[in-house]
Amino acid sequence: MNRQISMLRQAIASLALIATCASHATMAMAQDLPSLPKAIKDAGVIRIGVKCDSPPFGSSGPDGKPVGVEVEMAKKIGTYAFGSPDKAELSCVATDARIPSLTGGKIDLIIATLGKTPPREQVIDYSDIYYWGGSNVIVPKESPVQKLAELEGKSILIVKGGNQLKWLRDRIPGIQFVQLNTNADNIQALLQGRADGYVGDAVTIATLISNYPNLRVLKEEVDLGFNGVGIRKNEPELKAFVNATLRKLKEEKFYSQVVPNYVSDPIVAKEMIKSFETDPPAAN
Repeated sequence: MNRQISMLRQAIASLALIATCASHATMAMAQDLPSLPKAIKDAGVIRIGVKCDSPPFGSSGPDGKPVGVEVEMAKKIGTYAFGSPDKAELSCVATDARIPSLTGGKIDLIIATLGKTPPREQVIDYSDIYYWGGSNVIVPKESPVQKLAELEGKSILIVKGGNQLKWLRDRIPGIQFVQLNTNADNIQALLQGRADGYVGDAVTIATLISNYPNLRVLKEEVDLGFNGVGIRKNEPELKAFVNATLRKLKEEKFYSQVVPNYVSDPIVAKEMIKSFETDPPAAN
């Protein structure tokens, strides 16, 4: 009996030691980073908007929960903030609802393929750039269009709120845009012949195109975008925390570990990792 009591005490002591070590590890992690705003500390969670229609950045998994590279980033921020990925409270946000969700107080951060543009900077603040890359246009395989200039007078599908619209409109004034809510809606509309092409992020296009043999990608790239985390204006504490976490992700080679889980093509994966782990050519 005494031996059983002794073993039980040892087990309890071991569990207490493990809990203490875990607590110290979490505290050490938090001490490595700038302090969070009091409101987020008090809430005990950080609310983050992610995409659920833009693989490999963010999409809905088999269980309906968000999955993807940016989703993993969001979970890592939850871990950095509170010691657990579950402390990142994730919400799916449509492209045109990202900024209203942030400014309306529904979320604390946007990590959802949010390109940095001057009009958006008038409304929200941005973290440091964490990803850069171009966009592409896809057309039906039998389309006569071979170059971007040949889209003059034609109709192009784009996700509502997509920043490629201004770039294309400035260069091809006669282009007509059909704006739908999601990438899936746009692909379906293109297959139904409701437009002549569809423009989207290059990596998302590369991920989707393999499922549609009747579509092809134009060789010319559209624009060069720079993605950052969206933050409400006048939140310097939160911005400092986010920028520190982004630096930490790079230092830990986080993207090299995560991207291959969501991108099966090794060439596309390599380019995507490069866009995450290297500085952009010319962010403005």
